[in-house]
Amino acid sequence: MKQKQATRPEAAKEEPEQSSRILSEPSPKASGILSYSWGAFKLFAILLLLCGVIFPALVYGLGQLLFPDQANGSLLYNQQHQVIGSRLIGQQFTRPEYFHGRPSAAGYNASSSSGSNLGPTNPQLLEGNGTLITLKPGDKVPDNATPVAGKPHTYYVPGTYDGIKAYATQFRKENDLPPDTLLPADIITASGSGLDPHISVEAALLQVERIVKARHASGSKNATLTADQVRALIAKHTDGRDLGIFGEPRVNVLELNFDLDSNYGSPASSH
Repeated sequence: MKQKQATRPEAAKEEPEQSSRILSEPSPKASGILSYSWGAFKLFAILLLLCGVIFPALVYGLGQLLFPDQANGSLLYNQQHQVIGSRLIGQQFTRPEYFHGRPSAAGYNASSSSGSNLGPTNPQLLEGNGTLITLKPGDKVPDNATPVAGKPHTYYVPGTYDGIKAYATQFRKENDLPPDTLLPADIITASGSGLDPHISVEAALLQVERIVKARHASGSKNATLTADQVRALIAKHTDGRDLGIFGEPRVNVLELNFDLDSNYGSPASSH
């Protein structure tokens, strides 16, 4: 009896210690969650370092080392080392002294690059995506609207794409070409991006006479320009087919116009 009574207080002391130890130790479920979370965090940190730091730095370094011009935007600089554009993005030229690029449904606005999105069977591809509006007497007529013959108070408002017929008529008119002159497809259709920097060699050659005539009128060094010299510039800036088989020979319009000004002076400074 004495021995049993002596052991009871010790057993009573052990019970609180065991219960406190059970409470202080995390459960297997909690340990599993912490283990998975720590593993996920380590994986996230590794991927962040690889994909967000090491890989971009490697690509940037290789680009600057192997392709510095392309990696920095293929920029074109004038004699004052001012950026005048990129060889990869077309610009809109409207003056007669310069080569003109392809039609653009985006107006050569790089922030809203887009095509006409008109399919080959869509009549708007030929006629343009403008709309007809009928106004009430006294209503203000939109600035760019033209009246429709035979329909009183009805006007045509052009859209972002004028259509193949309108582009062909405009190109023949500004280059003094007969109405039946065959035109290359690129010069009367918009590109998918609206920012195509190239035109076909045929489209460039059709503009030679107009450019020579306009630059002669501007005087100064441009007065000595000949059609053969302009054709030589076209040949100089003609890029062949990719890998010798893909695409067609083409001319970069910005580079061509830049070379014209570099060799013969800007028409704006010649007046």
